[in-house]
Amino acid sequence: MNASQAGRAAQLAREVQEVVGADLVSIVWYGSGLRADFVEGVSDLNFMVVVRGAAADVLERLRSHWPRWQRRGLAVPLVVERQFLERAADVFPMELADIRACHQVLAGEDVVAQIEIHPAHLRRQLEFELRSKYLKLGSLYLQSRSLGRALDGILLEAAKSFCLLMRHVLALANAPVAGTLAEVAEGFERVFAKNLPALRRLLAIRRREAQWPKDRDALFRALLAEASAIVDVADRSILTHHD
Repeated sequence: MNASQAGRAAQLAREVQEVVGADLVSIVWYGSGLRADFVEGVSDLNFMVVVRGAAADVLERLRSHWPRWQRRGLAVPLVVERQFLERAADVFPMELADIRACHQVLAGEDVVAQIEIHPAHLRRQLEFELRSKYLKLGSLYLQSRSLGRALDGILLEAAKSFCLLMRHVLALANAPVAGTLAEVAEGFERVFAKNLPALRRLLAIRRREAQWPKDRDALFRALLAEASAIVDVADRSILTHHD
């Protein structure tokens, strides 16, 4: 995190807080903006806004301000009631674990630190997400010849998504990696003795440290094979364990 990101996040949080007013419980900054993975012009600033009243009322007040906040790099914020957040850990354990692992409270209470996440819930969602994303990737490959330049963004997003899931696989295998996406990929290769060159190539392209190959089809096929291996490793290593 650099000073520019922190200053921009703090100013946006003050503006959000002013609009929400007395309904505010907490503004939590989370995501790549707090990690070394942040890429200016690509990454957004992610906020979760926890409120006392009805989220719908707060959303109505925030809506007119959203266009100018979006232009300054704010992703669509998560606006949730406190009760909703407290009861969501069994169905959104991965998302809440990600936020809890790397967040900064910009206003109000640290409600995220109080959330308890059960490993069984985390395993269940992780298996669903891994298998769903693998199936989706295969579907996109079938459509890839008609996707044009949109394919580049799809491949970059897929690489990021699988790394976020691999971070949870490593954590459940008691080998947590709290670093960049590239460090997650390297940690996965090391812990599970797998080579993931297509994934690492896409991460380097995302960081603007590598160029796209001429043969994107070969890269896509390689990513599909690696995604299959990731699902298989996760299934054999941690998903079949029951609490």
